[in-house]
Amino acid sequence: MSLDRLFVSLAFAPDGRVPVGMLSQSGRDSLFQFDESFLASPLPLSPLRLPVRPGVQAYDGRGGMETFGVFEDALPDGWGRRIVDARFRKRHGRLPTLLERFASLGGDGMGALVFEPAEPPAAEAAEDFRLDALARNAWDFDGGRIEEVLPALRRAAGSSGGARPKANVALDPATGAVRAPDGPLPDGFEPWIVKFNTRAEGPRAGALEYAYARLAADAGAQVAPCRLVETRAGRFFAARRFDRAPGGRRLHLHSAAGLLHADFRVAGDEYAVLFRLAAALLRDAAARRELFLRACLNVLLHNRDDHLKNASFLMDAAGRWSLAPFYDFTFSDGPGGWQTLSVAGEGANPGPADLLRLAAEVDLPPADARDALDRALDVRSRLPALCRDLGVKPPRLPPLP
Repeated sequence: MSLDRLFVSLAFAPDGRVPVGMLSQSGRDSLFQFDESFLASPLPLSPLRLPVRPGVQAYDGRGGMETFGVFEDALPDGWGRRIVDARFRKRHGRLPTLLERFASLGGDGMGALVFEPAEPPAAEAAEDFRLDALARNAWDFDGGRIEEVLPALRRAAGSSGGARPKANVALDPATGAVRAPDGPLPDGFEPWIVKFNTRAEGPRAGALEYAYARLAADAGAQVAPCRLVETRAGRFFAARRFDRAPGGRRLHLHSAAGLLHADFRVAGDEYAVLFRLAAALLRDAAARRELFLRACLNVLLHNRDDHLKNASFLMDAAGRWSLAPFYDFTFSDGPGGWQTLSVAGEGANPGPADLLRLAAEVDLPPADARDALDRALDVRSRLPALCRDLGVKPPRLPPLP
């Protein structure tokens, strides 16, 4: 018998939970009701689309989602969902319902949300946690050559978001040692994500994303610590998880798409939407400068897959919001070749002039706008040399308009 309701809490620390409320399903309607204790001491969990108030609230159906954006953000999509569905089908002979997907996730998703009752894990023999074996297994699963992944990859990747194969790992930055992320981490180890290559992107994807991350950091953007992991199965991009903090603490993660109930799969949203959202959550001039620098980098280095799911915010246990680091930055074509987030109305071929018009539109001081644009132009010029240093073929950037 399938689940009809789940209790939701926030686990900011390993030794405590903040009760949030009850998520339920009635036919096609996704419903949520806040817990009385949360109403007494509220946090801005999802202030725009799920305000904290008494009574049952129904998902508004916007954004091409299955439920409220705040919970949708905790679910894996693309790669991770395929793993969850394959595991559930094997155990139960059918695909999971929405609530059963959350139960499969339990407390292992991105951010700090926990869903209970969680589906009990299957009893599986322990196996070596080797990145090269996981990468080959992910490559075969991504290509449809196998229907199931190794238990170690399932545990490490079943909660990951995004379309590319990923694995949550414990990594020691000092030594480069990698181990399974299960249980409390040993001294020196941190929670990281390793992104495996796909057949569509080819074996250079990891090195190319690493080159882009280094250039973004050189330009002054807020980027999570990252590295290029070398294995016998290839080179893969790895970054420290920014939804995890020292001591096993966690941060609540919410994407711009989830906050707004916006369909990130369709081009047409404007960069200005991000600035308005940041102003509502943060009221921070530094965040506005950071967002503009990211827009410049995405446009000038041809990352056209800059949709609203690729911009996120973090909330701590006190309810304070901050801008999440810049992520999923690499050479990419957008839908139909368009910039997914248009720049001051220009989506077909935005350039420096459009970026400066965007700066004026969001009231960024001209000196700040020019500085960010110059830094992005500088790292654009350095991309070919850095790619050659990393042994990867540079992408061909189209000329600027």
